[in-house]
Amino acid sequence: MKKVLTGVLILATAAGANAMENMFKDGVLHFDYKAEELAPAEAAARARLEKDLDALVAIADNQRTFDNTVLGYERAFERYGDALGMSGFLSYVSTDKNFRDAALALQMQMSQHMVDIATRRDVYRAIKAYADTKPQLEPDQALLLKDMMIGFKNSGMELNDEDLETFKKLNKEKAQYIIQFDKNIQEYKDYLDVTDAQLAGLGEDYKNKLEKTPEGKYRVTLDYPDYVPFMLNSESDEARKELEYKYNRRGGAENVELLEKTLTLRRQIAQLLGYKNHAQLKLENRMAKNPETVEKFLKDLQKRLKPMSKEEDKNLIAYKNEKKGSKSRTLYPYESGYWANKYKKENLDVDPELIKEYFPSDVVIDGMLDLFGNLFGIAFEPADIPVWHPDVKAFKIVNKDDGALVAYFYMDLYPREGKYKHAACFDLVEGHEKEDGTWQIPFVAIVANMNKPAAGAPSLLKHGEVSTLFHEFGHVLHNALTKARYSSQSGTSVSWDFVETPSQMLERWAWNPQVLKKISKHYKTGEPLPDEMIEKMIAAKNFGAGGTYLRQDFFAQYDMKLHTASKTPDTTKTYFTLTKKIRGLPLTKGTYPQASFGHIMGGYDAGYYGYLWSEVIAQDFFGEFEKNGVFDTQTGLKFRREVLEKGGTVEEEQMVQNFLGRKESITPFLKSIGLEDDK
Repeated sequence: MKKVLTGVLILATAAGANAMENMFKDGVLHFDYKAEELAPAEAAARARLEKDLDALVAIADNQRTFDNTVLGYERAFERYGDALGMSGFLSYVSTDKNFRDAALALQMQMSQHMVDIATRRDVYRAIKAYADTKPQLEPDQALLLKDMMIGFKNSGMELNDEDLETFKKLNKEKAQYIIQFDKNIQEYKDYLDVTDAQLAGLGEDYKNKLEKTPEGKYRVTLDYPDYVPFMLNSESDEARKELEYKYNRRGGAENVELLEKTLTLRRQIAQLLGYKNHAQLKLENRMAKNPETVEKFLKDLQKRLKPMSKEEDKNLIAYKNEKKGSKSRTLYPYESGYWANKYKKENLDVDPELIKEYFPSDVVIDGMLDLFGNLFGIAFEPADIPVWHPDVKAFKIVNKDDGALVAYFYMDLYPREGKYKHAACFDLVEGHEKEDGTWQIPFVAIVANMNKPAAGAPSLLKHGEVSTLFHEFGHVLHNALTKARYSSQSGTSVSWDFVETPSQMLERWAWNPQVLKKISKHYKTGEPLPDEMIEKMIAAKNFGAGGTYLRQDFFAQYDMKLHTASKTPDTTKTYFTLTKKIRGLPLTKGTYPQASFGHIMGGYDAGYYGYLWSEVIAQDFFGEFEKNGVFDTQTGLKFRREVLEKGGTVEEEQMVQNFLGRKESITPFLKSIGLEDDK
């Protein structure tokens, strides 16, 4: 989970001063910021933060309490966060390039300021003085103080002055690289102009939404709604090959250089702090605890998945050869998706293009909200509040039992120029207890890139997009239903190897027959998915599962290899070598897929394994719903109470124990993909 889930402090930008006053007009967010407001507003917010920290430092040590010191520090950054405004978020979704550029420049500046603020020795000494008294605290308070002290340690507070200055310099440089890397992906543009013949295999609805060039060709972009259907369905090997080449060069060669520079800086910073490598530093306070545990987990999973994946590849190659009359021994990147899709259509009778006709986005959304609303005791109402673009829908989330407002929720589902290219949940305002004792209502958004409604036709979602929507909605509920008192423990502020658990669990409902009936309605006939089609979808669910999960295992191992290396590797060579070793399939020469691997630059560094780690826990959690009924409200309310509401106030292992009544097990996950646990 990239901390776009909660808006990383370092990468956000302050709105401050007058902009702060407009942020919560009438208790709701406003988004009408101008580029020229950003710099002076940030300066005002930063000055307030420095003043608050100065006041904290000035307290006599014998007068320190949890409220005036630990909570004082929390509140200072809480006020700062409340003043951030929407500039950081709007840099991902604004249609105004001038604003996006100004926000980026400010993020660069902010990243430098925050390094200095996070390394104030006087602030550290003040909080340490209180910690050294070994105070008796409530469990969430004790955890907050513990995490705070670990944060100080990893901010260089135990370094000598010379090393601290080096630490600050390296971190400032690193922050710039990360921001630029993300921008390069977001603003990268390329496309392939194709002929009518090269669109063979794709429907008229796909063709009609493409931009037509003056030469009479059709422009296929690298955005998901264009790229994925083309790679799955175009009958032109040549066109798919060329488009795949372009796709795996996103971010440009500059991003390869930025990644490798960042890896060097991360290793230097970790060693300066006394860690062997960046992975050791990052894992200290996570469920896995150390790189060795992660590597064992990934290698064990690879061992189980590889035979399954190898058999899948063998069967698909044989199918390709049968259809083409060829004698190929491999699948190339531009072929694998196409032949897998063709096989599913012919042998499993599963056609994604036909299935999507039953998933108009409005029907899916209404069904999803009703399903999870009933399960977790909440309801969703349209909200007449400001939004940042006409495509955005806004909702109130209220409790069913007392009608109390729980959160505001936005959905921005369709691609546009300059917008964030993937699917993510953004925590715009965290739920927390405010200084006056009242509760700050959370504001949460899903940003995605799904098919936009065409003239006379609704937005139709592939089942994979339905699953993605359910996934991101899991993050929404995690943020919206929090009851954590403190911002730093709110919602998705949990260990990075646990944060995907609720979202991955919710994906399981997108495969339940009763749910599929509930969220489907043919856009022409109004009929739900036929039982026969549902049966075929579920029967085909694990088709290619070995390869899918082995691919995730590769990404995680690649991430760990980069972040445990004793020197900075050639990231392209490493990518190609490790792919061959784990997947046994070739990559396209001249590509550098890591240039668009945003996760390992912005939040999932030494943490990509968390997807698989969380997947195991998620399946175990879902087993409780399968046992008690997937619509069982008592199980839903228990999950809300023991996991969603807790945020980071309880250790993740304890949350697992509280919900399951035991430790997690890998067996349910293995069984879910057709493997037996041989241990």
